Amino acid sequence: MIRHAVIWSMAPGRGGELEPLLDELRALPAVIDEIRALTAGPLLNESPYDAALCVDVDDEAALERYRSHPAHQPSLARLREVAAEIVVADYRF
Repeated sequence: MIRHAVIWSMAPGRGGELEPLLDELRALPAVIDEIRALTAGPLLNESPYDAALCVDVDDEAALERYRSHPAHQPSLARLREVAAEIVVADYRF
């Protein structure tokens, strides 16, 4: 299994867009078969980041299909639009 982990900080003045973005991300498993598990939420700890997303997929091929899936593209574009900083880590577990 591979975990695709993303943490991000919201751009100034964009904080009100966090919950709608999280709802959009949480809806992805219903339309992307490669997703085995997905969690997303605001961070609870003291951090310069505001939220995290974790997506579990079977392997690298499934990760690539997830990343390029048409249903993923609007969420990715929205994240890039509202985030000040994005950190991505993919790892096997």
